[in-house]
Amino acid sequence: MNKIRKFSHGRNAFCWILFLVHFISVQAQDQSKLETCDKGCCCSSDPTPAGVMISHVHQKNEWMISYRYMDMGMSGVLDGTKSVDANSVYTNYLMSPNTMRMDMHMLMGMYGITDRLTTMVMLNYNVNSMTMTMLPTVSMPGMDMGPSGSMPPMKTTGIGDLKLHFLYGLINGNYHQLLVSGGVNIPLGSIQQKGDRSHVMYPNQRLPYMMQLGSGTVDVLPCVNYLYQKNDLTFSSQLSSTIRTAMNQFGYKWGNEAVLNTWFAYNWLGNLSSSVRLEGCVQGKMTGFDPTLYRYNEPSANSLNYGGEKVNTYIGSTYHFKSGFLKNNRLGVEYGIPLYQNVNGLQMKGKQSIYASWSVTF
Repeated sequence: MNKIRKFSHGRNAFCWILFLVHFISVQAQDQSKLETCDKGCCCSSDPTPAGVMISHVHQKNEWMISYRYMDMGMSGVLDGTKSVDANSVYTNYLMSPNTMRMDMHMLMGMYGITDRLTTMVMLNYNVNSMTMTMLPTVSMPGMDMGPSGSMPPMKTTGIGDLKLHFLYGLINGNYHQLLVSGGVNIPLGSIQQKGDRSHVMYPNQRLPYMMQLGSGTVDVLPCVNYLYQKNDLTFSSQLSSTIRTAMNQFGYKWGNEAVLNTWFAYNWLGNLSSSVRLEGCVQGKMTGFDPTLYRYNEPSANSLNYGGEKVNTYIGSTYHFKSGFLKNNRLGVEYGIPLYQNVNGLQMKGKQSIYASWSVTF
């Protein structure tokens, strides 16, 4: 497990990406010389799952506009890999989390500068909500408590960070495609979200890290993606990373992150394809902390309770409109559940994720 954790360091993530690029290039180089893609991308039969943002480049002067929706639900608490109850959380904290929901609305635009070079811009609108219960022996004047000590949920909404990518197709054959991507996260999302004046634990004070709308840092976003497509079968494997460059204005930064996505899709009804995806994520520990947060309020206020390893699996479907008013439109949906979770400290347990996407190419 210690070896896996090394992925969270930006330097090692870069080494793995460069190695994967070199390996796949050597394997596919001879065949790619003989096979050329007429359009420069496989957009007309693209079965990419709704939860995957990068999979191909576009031909010169081609646009793709898309809207994506993500709903992530969490419930209960993990200590490492073990589920714990609220009484265990109360050993060190005043409150224990019950549920959390994170909704994300994503607008994305892609444009083919050349047949090999594509630019991509993505902006999110985030909606976060968390419910908690208070330690039974704690009471405060004027506290509005619900059943079993439950408290009004914490909520934050607003624009998230802006992401800018440049994708370059190293190999663009009929069967094999290999692209590399360099991106940057521009910290537009607020990290100053506060509770209102009546909030019991955070009156006019900044809310915990996971309730904020952005990272507060400029992050580097390298990625390499390999795709094989022949007849009705598509296979893809992608390694991406988020590398934090510096502390934000409040003295902390999220841990570096590496994500490996592997998926298969099969086109079984002409316009309709189905997919299965496996996603592994490793995130390093948070560095620093927000000095205005009392870390023993509840686990998400403690910077030590961030990062870890997770493996999720997804099933999905994609439908292409190839004629009529909606020609060149694509709809996708994907549903996922966790297979493995090993977190640092105490964190909420992931339960399910839902992705939905709509895109149009012109």
